[in-house]
Amino acid sequence: MTLDGPLFLYYFLPFVLGVFFLCPRAGRVWVLLGASLVYFFLADAAGMPILVGATLGNFLLARSAGRASPRGRAGLTALGVVANIGLLAFYKYGPLPAPLGISFFTFQAVAYLVDVKRGTTLAETSLTRFSLAMALFPKITAGPIARFGPLLADMGKLSPTLEDFRQGAWRFAVGLAKKTLIAATLAPLADAAFAKAGGPDMGTAWLGLACYTAQLYFDFSGYTDMAVGLGRMFGLRLPENFDHPYISQSVREFWRRWHISLSTWFRDYLYIPLGGSRVAPWRVRCNLLVVFTLCGVWHGATVNFLVWGLWHGLFLSVERTRLGRLLDASPAAVRHGYALLAVMLGWVLFRAPDLPGAWAYFQGLFSFSLDGFAYTLATGVDRAKLVALGAAVLFSLPLAGVWEACLARLASRRQALVSGLAQTVALPLLLAAAAMQIAAGTFSPFIYARF
Repeated sequence: MTLDGPLFLYYFLPFVLGVFFLCPRAGRVWVLLGASLVYFFLADAAGMPILVGATLGNFLLARSAGRASPRGRAGLTALGVVANIGLLAFYKYGPLPAPLGISFFTFQAVAYLVDVKRGTTLAETSLTRFSLAMALFPKITAGPIARFGPLLADMGKLSPTLEDFRQGAWRFAVGLAKKTLIAATLAPLADAAFAKAGGPDMGTAWLGLACYTAQLYFDFSGYTDMAVGLGRMFGLRLPENFDHPYISQSVREFWRRWHISLSTWFRDYLYIPLGGSRVAPWRVRCNLLVVFTLCGVWHGATVNFLVWGLWHGLFLSVERTRLGRLLDASPAAVRHGYALLAVMLGWVLFRAPDLPGAWAYFQGLFSFSLDGFAYTLATGVDRAKLVALGAAVLFSLPLAGVWEACLARLASRRQALVSGLAQTVALPLLLAAAAMQIAAGTFSPFIYARF
């Protein structure tokens, strides 16, 4: 069961939507909870006891902490944080297969316990709503990491309007198109480049890296669009996770735009408690290295993820020195080129199976040899992949602002009419194109599902 699979698209989702809207408002939370548990069971039956245990344990701990004295609350919160991180570490880095979405629902639970301790969120009294917040099927596979406060507040209403449904369906269709039409089309070129024994030639290496850079963004942001769209169709507002990260002009700006729910989690629950930017400059740089080292470890247990985290931590540290100030004074094209190159080279560490594989790929990137590139172009590149790569470049840009500027020239009534008509026409076209790609292509799992 995946959000882009035929079982979900043609059977599960239509059935759940039908039952949800036919059900009285008071029973809709039960419909979503039942659907979420069925989704999880079909996707990962072996992981169901872990999800149920984590849900019940965090619910009881938060309820106890909410009634305890400040000292007792701190102790219970510490116990919960250690238990959640321990559970994550055991399954993520141990010999047993990790349950579906464990990285996301444990981080969400830690944030909830800390927020209850701080008093910014009240301990939830309904096990039903809490269980749904933990297991909600649109976000369980790969986030975003939703904060419990806003999510639980929405669960008390669950009364989406027709506009909510229309906008949610549009967002879902856009995400599905990103995944199937762009990410899945470019995946074979990226996979072939990184699979070359001994490393690829320079042309193949850069082509493969460009394709992987696009694939990762459109795969992950496509999933987020689908999750946010599904949430809105049910009357839930899930947080945004991307804001056109590849237009960034520094690595620090990149992390304000990429995987926003994770970067803000590390900011609020690790970086700021360590002192954030309020301490001495050398401590700030140490804090950044600690945060991004742990960010790398969160993604995987292999050494290349650790090095990838350090890679970003080093760039963020350097950007807080005199070199960073010189960069800020550089032309925009220079800043953008620097940020994009730093991020893309980091993706080599992220994608390669190990450090020797990453080193071989780096050698290919800077080998100044094109031996084999003609073969790559002849056998691997076709019109569909070129169109997908061009679309990836185009839709990495903030085109919504251009569209809004065009609409601004119309009268207010016509703006809504033109916008609604455009979405109404484009929605079935996107869904039809994605459906044909799913029917014709091979299965391509969401990349972040494994984290």
